[in-house]
Amino acid sequence: MSYQKILVGIDGSKQSEMAFSKAIDIAKQNDAALYLLSVINGERYPTTSPSGFGFVDKSIYDSAIQEMNKRLAKNKQKAEEAGVKEVHTDVEIGNAKVELAEKYPKDNQIDLIVIGATGLNAIGRLIVGSTAAYTVRIAPCDVTVVKTDLENKKLDIKESSYPEI
Repeated sequence: MSYQKILVGIDGSKQSEMAFSKAIDIAKQNDAALYLLSVINGERYPTTSPSGFGFVDKSIYDSAIQEMNKRLAKNKQKAEEAGVKEVHTDVEIGNAKVELAEKYPKDNQIDLIVIGATGLNAIGRLIVGSTAAYTVRIAPCDVTVVKTDLENKKLDIKESSYPEI
């Protein structure tokens, strides 16, 4: 069994960067294509308003999209320099859980998702849920949840008390 299309969720956190680093190794070992996806939390699906985005103009996402495209371009270059032959980048607007676990994998025939473990504490996970946990439950393919660094030592990340009040 080898993976051909590997998806990594990139959000700028230490967890997602470590997932990205490990996904590079997995992609090289399998001679697989690497897909880097960033999801900007927002309304993805058209509504009945003339703009198609409810009461919000889609252009409010432009600066966030540009910023994530820059980050993904740097990650793409890093992956290619490490020896990954095929790297795709995408920025989507929507619900990160749905985009990462369901829509994008189905649309792109992904066979492995590599995702960072959550940094939320128990209360934060209860209120907003864990993207990683959702992805493990719902994804149509294998999921690797990264909890350690490249030396397999636990990541030194302080749990946040998200959401902040």
